[in-house]
Amino acid sequence: MSVRQRRRFLGSLAALGTAWLLPGSAALSPSRRSRPLSRAGTFLWGVGIENTWMAQADPSKDGARRVLDEYALTQHDARWKEDLKLAAKLGVNAIRYSIPWYRAEPSPGSYDFSWLDGPVDLMVNELGIVPILDLVHYGTSAWMADGIGDERFPAALALYAQRIAAHFEGRVTHYTPCNEPAVSATFSGAQGTWPPYKRSARDWAALGVRIARAMVLATRALRSTARKAVIISADAVGWLTADMLFDTAGRKTAAREELRASTGSFPSSLAYGKVAPEDALATYLVKNGIARKDIEWFSSNAAPPDVVGYDYYPDLFDYPHDADYSRGGSVPLAQAAREATEKVEAALRRTQAYFGLPIYLMETSAGRTAEARAAYATALLDMVHRLRRDEFPIVGLNWWPLLESFDWNYRNEPSRSASEFLRPGGWNNALYDLKLEADGSLTRVETPAATAFASIIGRDRRR
Repeated sequence: MSVRQRRRFLGSLAALGTAWLLPGSAALSPSRRSRPLSRAGTFLWGVGIENTWMAQADPSKDGARRVLDEYALTQHDARWKEDLKLAAKLGVNAIRYSIPWYRAEPSPGSYDFSWLDGPVDLMVNELGIVPILDLVHYGTSAWMADGIGDERFPAALALYAQRIAAHFEGRVTHYTPCNEPAVSATFSGAQGTWPPYKRSARDWAALGVRIARAMVLATRALRSTARKAVIISADAVGWLTADMLFDTAGRKTAAREELRASTGSFPSSLAYGKVAPEDALATYLVKNGIARKDIEWFSSNAAPPDVVGYDYYPDLFDYPHDADYSRGGSVPLAQAAREATEKVEAALRRTQAYFGLPIYLMETSAGRTAEARAAYATALLDMVHRLRRDEFPIVGLNWWPLLESFDWNYRNEPSRSASEFLRPGGWNNALYDLKLEADGSLTRVETPAATAFASIIGRDRRR
């Protein structure tokens, strides 16, 4: 996926897929539902190592596409000790870390987590860092040829979750069952970008419901196996999607905002029990082939997380027509950074109001240049302090990514070398850039943003 594509998608989910693939319906009356606020623990300052994988590469089904594995591309799978120590040097106490499913379960029911023991043990036993383990970061095992479109996906993810939790019991407590479910449903069901390469409203609906069921089953498995499990979601909400599907014009009302939130966060809203069978979104799903009993199932089987993890990049959401939030230097950088974090803050408040749970800013970064990234990092601390003064339940913040990463279009353009896909900007605003050496190795180059991020962590802890 190119930076431009992700910019357009995250800025408006409708603009990429649902605007033209999911036809609008008549206005319906949504009902309002809410959940009580949960309590949060120690604040987590963290980072994430970009960990997208897509293993399906069968020419008969996937064409010329090649395997995408960010760990392999960034050489993290061989240099994980170095990378984790770079993260620890920043002072973080959390790292969001993925489990490439296709490596851990190469064939149905055959599991091998030994390769992950080293990184987890280093984080937990030596570095004092909380690992937040992603179960699915878009991809599945390759033996599910249709990815999330495989009928076995929900049950397979639940069993996988149970095995992971059992293996890491006593070492890992924090889990994310499914990264950005709304993105997965759109890319696989409406965009035709990822398996099973579908492009219709009915497929978007069907895959979304399947993802929601998988999230519920995996969350149950984690909670029943890991005695102290903390479930943190990773949601990207497309607030404009409902505007394309329903008649939302007119005065801003609570019902209208509820509809925007539930549609923009689908399938998470369904998995978390936020969609009643009579709601507008439920009615739309039924019109597109979903059995009403399948929607009703979630009303009694909902599995909300303990913490809503929210992914927000102001460059993508709020400045889609500029290179980044600095707007080409048209305003002083510190002022631009503050304005960007104010937009993030507003989005966090809006999201928390809908879900009624503590919030973890699971992914954020901004700034095409290292200086812009550093200014944004500095402004983030002021944002956190503003939220705390208002007793807003923010429990953590991750800079994403730690390392400069590879454009996802690497998968779709096999004739081009990997080095051509090291492209900064959009969501790829790293604390450490990658420099390709003559021998093919990738040197980690510290940026001013790393210094700034470490500084705000230290300042916060000294308060």
